[in-house]
Amino acid sequence: MLATSQIEETAWDVYHPDSNHIWNRLFHQLYGRRASDGKEYGSNELDPLLWFDTTYIFNQPIYQQTLDVLEEFLNTHAERLINDPLKRAIFQHDMWAVFDWLILKENEYLSQSFEIQNLLAQVIQRVALSEEQILSLPDNYQQAIEAHIFPTDFQAQYPENAYLPPDLFQPNSAWVSIGRENGPIAITHINTAPFLGRSIFLVFVRSPNGREETLKFITSLQIESQPITPIGTEVALVRRMLLISDTGELILSPLIETIQIRRFNPHQTFYEFELNRKQLFKHFTGGLTSKKEIFSLFMSHGDVFESTHRPELKVNIPSICLGCHFDYPPTAISGNTQSIISYSRQNFPLSENMLPILLTTSWDNEARVVIRWKMNHETWRTLIELQK
Repeated sequence: MLATSQIEETAWDVYHPDSNHIWNRLFHQLYGRRASDGKEYGSNELDPLLWFDTTYIFNQPIYQQTLDVLEEFLNTHAERLINDPLKRAIFQHDMWAVFDWLILKENEYLSQSFEIQNLLAQVIQRVALSEEQILSLPDNYQQAIEAHIFPTDFQAQYPENAYLPPDLFQPNSAWVSIGRENGPIAITHINTAPFLGRSIFLVFVRSPNGREETLKFITSLQIESQPITPIGTEVALVRRMLLISDTGELILSPLIETIQIRRFNPHQTFYEFELNRKQLFKHFTGGLTSKKEIFSLFMSHGDVFESTHRPELKVNIPSICLGCHFDYPPTAISGNTQSIISYSRQNFPLSENMLPILLTTSWDNEARVVIRWKMNHETWRTLIELQK
């Protein structure tokens, strides 16, 4: 059950067994959201449940409570209480996500946003690891593979079962990572809330006929007007965590945050894995859990907890994926190539309104592109200014 992300939603003993530990209380303060039925959410969410239209954190008594717990953390030097590099890395990730979101709210709540930002910036800096520590964090994807919990390939008899390919990151496997000239391959994920350049997103493609056929398929996306996506082709979007070192450098960590896999059968099937903190800290499946439904944070407005219309809190994976990757009618021999947005830019045109020039790439190459983008973004400039 743990591997399918069924840990009790209301448990806030994430960073320490004592739920009243200051690290847990600060995490709870920033990530906890309560629904109209009284149930609390957030402890199992990778990203904070904050939307573009969220306002609750600026209203009393929540606003003052937030300031109080942040000031307590700083005044008591609570960063010294937990030395585990993995927990410090994830805690920085959690605080940084809220900091970036606050930048989006400056126009409406300038003074309140700034007060929280200022305190968060100090917390982010104090829990930072050295570059060596960041690079020494565990390879949680490999941990997940070695756990032998998830299938390693698509199961025709059980197509609903999510799987993790053991060769996804192996250099000479049929999986090939693709980038584009002049920018990040997944620019819509990079420059949009809730991500805003704190993660590297990389696209991997796999032909059912091996590596050479995968490379030919990538070439066909560039030179053919109607390229064919062979039945059984798989596309994976992988999110990998950036962290800030104790010298203020952006460093690509080994930690995989999410894996989204699509398979063309020829209709699309969707699978998603997401990082769970408790499982990560216990070294169980590398923290990766199969998700069937999620909160819709990506490119979303409103706030499902503040809405008077009581919308569904979560949406299932196929529904939210099809919102962008439309399932156009496939043919007998081809999946829907237009749904591969890295290629078609369907409904997400590039600024120059041209099709991307795709090329094979690597994590390091993509990281350089994204880090350059992040360092020029207002969220990063504000953070650096507040940490001086």
